[in-house]
Amino acid sequence: MPSQNDASVKLIYAVDENQFFAVDDVALDAPFDVIMNVEIGEELNRHVTRSTARIGIRNLTQSKTVATLQQTDTLNPAAAPFLAELRFSVAPGWGVNAAAGDVLQVVASYKVEAGVDSDVSYSESQRFIVS
Repeated sequence: MPSQNDASVKLIYAVDENQFFAVDDVALDAPFDVIMNVEIGEELNRHVTRSTARIGIRNLTQSKTVATLQQTDTLNPAAAPFLAELRFSVAPGWGVNAAAGDVLQVVASYKVEAGVDSDVSYSESQRFIVS
């Protein structure tokens, strides 16, 4: 759990399209989703204005970036911790930077803005393979 003044990426993982269970592999160039669980501590959440979540999918085998995606959301201040599950859809086309047998990993960053203050967090997923 983050402190009262922090934002945190709690978990990031790849899933089959429209599913919730983590994958061990994805078919080459097939669509898939990435789920990011985030939390904002109660004190920071009292002053939030906006968040930006970014993910990068990296091909560890070939040292290439497969895809990058970003979500920016307007946030409403509240006197309670904020918990959310963000979903990113990875469309076909990423396969140009991968081949069957390559190992992929998702890296994520999460920035929360609260007036002149901000807080950032990052995380990386378990590795998975291209089949």
